Amino acid sequence: MTTYIADTGVFVRCGGPDNEKYQRLRRAVRQADVPLLVPRRVYEELGGDPDDEAYPSSNSRWQEGVDEGWIQIADELDYTNSRVSRVMDAARRFIANDTDRPEDTIEKTDTALIGLGAQLFDTGQANTIVLLTTDKPAGRAAESLLPSHGFTNHVEYRYVSVEFLETITAAEFDD
Repeated sequence: MTTYIADTGVFVRCGGPDNEKYQRLRRAVRQADVPLLVPRRVYEELGGDPDDEAYPSSNSRWQEGVDEGWIQIADELDYTNSRVSRVMDAARRFIANDTDRPEDTIEKTDTALIGLGAQLFDTGQANTIVLLTTDKPAGRAAESLLPSHGFTNHVEYRYVSVEFLETITAAEFDD
């Protein structure tokens, strides 16, 4: 089973529901019948309210996608899982080195993307992960770190450019 994890930048880059890129992404994901899974930190960045467990809601422009089910919010990360925590720490160091920035300036959403991948592999919820992101260092970190921390499953990142969003079809989500 392939799980598609999406970063905040994907939604920001495609614009709101009135934008053609948003509609192309929505149509492609729905036709492929796969959801885009987002870590709670991404949902928060998009303006969501993850504290409402029964019915997460918000003023987010992307709430419609959540309501329609093609955007799904992942379970909380299990920080007590040492494999997940180690991968997230390593991701922060990797991205800091890759971007020549101090570790404490690395966005927590970037490490949450990679931590979510580790958690999905560790709990057997995914066999393959495709990370859709506009953040190349985070994508490189995912492809490098998850296998080196014992997750030998397949990991791929796809850079989501404007051109990608202008031409995306359901074929992007074929296994």
